[in-house]
Amino acid sequence: MWFKCHPERSVAKSKDLLLILVSLLLLCAHAFAADCRITSVQWQSEHEPYEETQVQALVGKSCESWPLTRERILDYYENRGFLAAHLEGSVDSAGVLSLKFSRGSAWVWADPENMDSSGSKLEVFRKQTGIVAGDLVSPQDLERSDMKLARLGYYNRTAPVQMFRDPVRNRIIPVYHMQAAAVSEAYALLTYSSETDVWEGNVNVALYNILGTARDLQIEGYTGDEARRLEGSYKEPWIFGTEWNVIARGYFDEDSSTRDAYGELGISRDIGFDFAVGVFLGVGSNRKTSTFELSYVSLDRFVLPRSGTRFDGSVVWNMDRPDSLDNYLKASAKFSRYLPLYGNWITRFSGAAGGIFPTDADLDRFDYFALGGMDSFKGMDVRFMRTRAYGYSEFALLWQDGYDLSIEAFYQPGLYRAFVPDHGWKREHDYGVAFTQYRGNWSVNLYYALRNGENYLDGIIGFGLKTLF
Repeated sequence: MWFKCHPERSVAKSKDLLLILVSLLLLCAHAFAADCRITSVQWQSEHEPYEETQVQALVGKSCESWPLTRERILDYYENRGFLAAHLEGSVDSAGVLSLKFSRGSAWVWADPENMDSSGSKLEVFRKQTGIVAGDLVSPQDLERSDMKLARLGYYNRTAPVQMFRDPVRNRIIPVYHMQAAAVSEAYALLTYSSETDVWEGNVNVALYNILGTARDLQIEGYTGDEARRLEGSYKEPWIFGTEWNVIARGYFDEDSSTRDAYGELGISRDIGFDFAVGVFLGVGSNRKTSTFELSYVSLDRFVLPRSGTRFDGSVVWNMDRPDSLDNYLKASAKFSRYLPLYGNWITRFSGAAGGIFPTDADLDRFDYFALGGMDSFKGMDVRFMRTRAYGYSEFALLWQDGYDLSIEAFYQPGLYRAFVPDHGWKREHDYGVAFTQYRGNWSVNLYYALRNGENYLDGIIGFGLKTLF
């Protein structure tokens, strides 16, 4: 009997058999890994209490949890100067984890350098980085420093920061790529409310990083139908060679019935790369104040941020009243969070709240919060309403095209205490759209906002024009 041979069928059967064997081996390996538990830890080198604590927590856990702990330990040492830290480990059939650790030599920072023209004096730039020569190296701190400079506004980041090894000593040279940016600005905003038939104007001139010294000067003026306001501030950085800045600021405010003048002098400083604190003493027309401020900023950039958080809070104690009005505590806070969604789409969650305590304190008109405008209730005229307590949240959906274009729609519900002669809490909900277009050093801003379900033709329209220099 003759049999016909089919080689292609034999090859196909061999491939199928090999595939089955590989699958079985993988299933066995997976089953072994799932059943593998670390029973004890055995060190084969010197080690510190930190890694001892970390690995002892592995006893009784799956063998697959060991690599995550290894990365956590190495990150800990790499961000404390030991860039060459090395940790080896293996688990035997009895579940014993054998470890060998080498910390290596410690590395410290050299003076920071910048590869681009920053427009700042070298010693000023080095202070702004927050990296101190001689401190232990931390790649995490370097990344946060790079982000801090990018959102400062003084510079445009042309490339991520880099680390270079000093060929002679155990030093790491942080090298930035920060190019001087046109950050000083002149800004004019004109708004019109068709509901109240009121025109309002605002002009702001801000000089940042004057002559590359990190000095800042801001002057802002506002005028409306029955009110005017002029305010300004000046910052002198790193007074007497310390980390503290001296800030002087004040305002003059006038409406149809009253006038108020107020000035403050205080100090502020950065804490780490994201926090800043300030303490101020102030004198006004009929009061003396002491103020504490705290801020946190982790935005990814200065112009049209796409991610990150900003928080600003202040507590003001009003003291030594020359009349029968009570002393009081005035507290307020504001928060914004940017979250990228998909592509050019971004969301912004914001909120703010403020209150004056005690709630039954006898107050002058200018002691109250003045709300209204793009910085608070967007559907109101600028500084339209005064209150002793308020709170609001905001949700905005944004579409951004790089650094050039931003379009957003926002909704803003809130509450506030009614001003005399009204009383009790009042509900507020504002909504609208905004448009910002940058062209080189110029930008145009348009927005239209409505409040409380009013007619769509009775909103507030604003037109802003800004130039950078």
